[in-house]
Amino acid sequence: MRKQERYKKDSFCVSDEDVLFLLFLINVNNRFHAATKVADLPSLESTFTDETRLLLYALKSQATHGPTEIKSKWSMTREERGKYETWANLGKMSNFEAMRLYVKLLEEEDKNWWEAIDEETLEIKENYGKAMTEEERMNSNNASACARVKRVAKWAEAMGGGRWETMEATSTSASKMVKPCPRYQHGATLTSDGSKMIVSGGCYRGRFVADTYVFDVAASRWRKMEYTKDEKVWGKSFKEDEKESLTPISGHRLITLKDGHTYSFGGKFSKTSKRANDTDLAVFRLVLLEGETTDDNVIKGAWIPVHVKGKRGPCARRSMSVTKVGKDGDVVVFGGEDGDRRYLNDCWRLDFKTMSWVACDENTIAVTGTSNNNNSSENKTSSTAVITPAARAEHVAIPWGRDKMIIFGGTGASFKCFDDLYALDISSGKWKAVSASSSFTTTTSKTPLARAGHCVVSLRNDRYALIIGGGNNQNGVLETAILDLNEVKWITPENDDDVFTKFESPKFVGEGMSAVSFESMDGKESVLMTFGGYNGSCGNDLQVYKLPSEFPNAKRREKKMSSSSAGTATTTTPHVTSSRNEAHHQSSRSSADGEERMAELERLLAQSREEANQIRADARLVVDAHASLQSKLDACERARVDAESLLKSERKIKAQLHDKLERLDRENLRLRERLQDYEGNSKSWF
Repeated sequence: MRKQERYKKDSFCVSDEDVLFLLFLINVNNRFHAATKVADLPSLESTFTDETRLLLYALKSQATHGPTEIKSKWSMTREERGKYETWANLGKMSNFEAMRLYVKLLEEEDKNWWEAIDEETLEIKENYGKAMTEEERMNSNNASACARVKRVAKWAEAMGGGRWETMEATSTSASKMVKPCPRYQHGATLTSDGSKMIVSGGCYRGRFVADTYVFDVAASRWRKMEYTKDEKVWGKSFKEDEKESLTPISGHRLITLKDGHTYSFGGKFSKTSKRANDTDLAVFRLVLLEGETTDDNVIKGAWIPVHVKGKRGPCARRSMSVTKVGKDGDVVVFGGEDGDRRYLNDCWRLDFKTMSWVACDENTIAVTGTSNNNNSSENKTSSTAVITPAARAEHVAIPWGRDKMIIFGGTGASFKCFDDLYALDISSGKWKAVSASSSFTTTTSKTPLARAGHCVVSLRNDRYALIIGGGNNQNGVLETAILDLNEVKWITPENDDDVFTKFESPKFVGEGMSAVSFESMDGKESVLMTFGGYNGSCGNDLQVYKLPSEFPNAKRREKKMSSSSAGTATTTTPHVTSSRNEAHHQSSRSSADGEERMAELERLLAQSREEANQIRADARLVVDAHASLQSKLDACERARVDAESLLKSERKIKAQLHDKLERLDRENLRLRERLQDYEGNSKSWF
């Protein structure tokens, strides 16, 4: 036991990715085998769509057998061909990633498969959030905003500035403190004054949630929104039966617009919702009522449906990007995934003045996006073609200048992840592939790792875009990337201190997490906050980080001595020289100790990797044994079917012989009766 503990501690000290992989593998492997048993239940399997069944079959086959070795045949039935094509589209996806995606897909389809759910914690009620009144929004000024940021900054420094810390919320009420349940693919944003963070919806254990929470930054406490039908919220335009609460939703986007209100765009609703079959993109406006309740843990409000004008608009979708672009604060919606699991690449702009949809990129054609660290410049299109990025979802969009935006990452068909950059000129509606230079020195990658499900925040007055979290077809992406929007250049926070300030990723990094930033008007004070996410399990902690004032550029360490110092050094006394020699010897001893420590760490690392390889080999043996047993089981099943068929045939023959025997007995009896009659007649004749 002590050996295992030492092994884990040392391996984590040297950031052994193999050990992290194995720890994650154990969890995913257990959940995968449990999920396969649950998915095979007839009562649950009957609720799946045909596409879901095909995906589950393909991922299970990929996880247990690896890439398909079956060749397409003309004699395949429609069902067999569908299974083959779905499995083949997975390509060389690793067994581990197939297990992870299988569990994730089942969690989206099944509401209660892993364990019993605490209904009190996950009670799905009709919850709604709210925003400040119009007067409050308009009266907020730069001075008060800066004061709030400084309070947040001091709050973060008190927890340990310069590193990620977990924030524990407080409560001033005598009742139990409220806190959102763990979730991912939720919506999150700040109010216009930056005093509150809104968290709404999401997914937890395969169940969509409909609750809305408001985090008061100054008071450091969560408040749950209580749905209300108050006329102060709804106004007189809605009838009583139209004041419906927001149903469970996931994959939507929250954004605060120019009018100070928080809006919700898109998302996938629960199957029981009246909006599950909507064909248009759902838009809601959040209204909150302050001072309407005596409970400090509760705030009243509602999500008000917004009817956008125009004959055409974006279709219903989830996991798209929603970005506020331009001086007028218009909203741009790009990509996403529709209700039929088709990936989209259309782009729409919501004209905030007229509240109507306008197509941004009409008369454009799609090109294949790049992935797995391929340059976007490698896309080959004709000189006259107008391009748009490949269809994708779970990407991010970043405002760029006054009327432009940049998209990064996402996932497309066959779980393909992207690492490309595309820029859209809102005024002209034209896309352009962006080739960003790189300052990466620790890897050979020209761009950050391809990913999907990540989040982004803008820093230093929209000078830098910080990209956090996400995942790809191998594992979760722990690396945080920074994009310099002025120079269109990737920079890495892991470089040495002579170039960039060290910036570590949050302690909890996953897919579908959210991130917001509190920043002063001059951009010198910045505090980051993340919430939620999925990395094998869901999180619900608030993680905060105060950026150094010199971020991202650190102060260079000058090693040159001044002339006066050099003069002093030439006249050094023997005593000083002796002291320096002693210091040199101490430094040498320290260096030797450091080398011994490094050697020990390298030995432990090699040992860890050896053990990891052994565990991988054992895992492969288990998988192979499972495949062999499954093959034998299939053979036994075929033999059983053949035996049952043979037995059925023999029984049929037996029944036929029995009928024939009965017919012969009846014929024999009839002949005997005729013989007796003949003998009787013959005697009477004589």
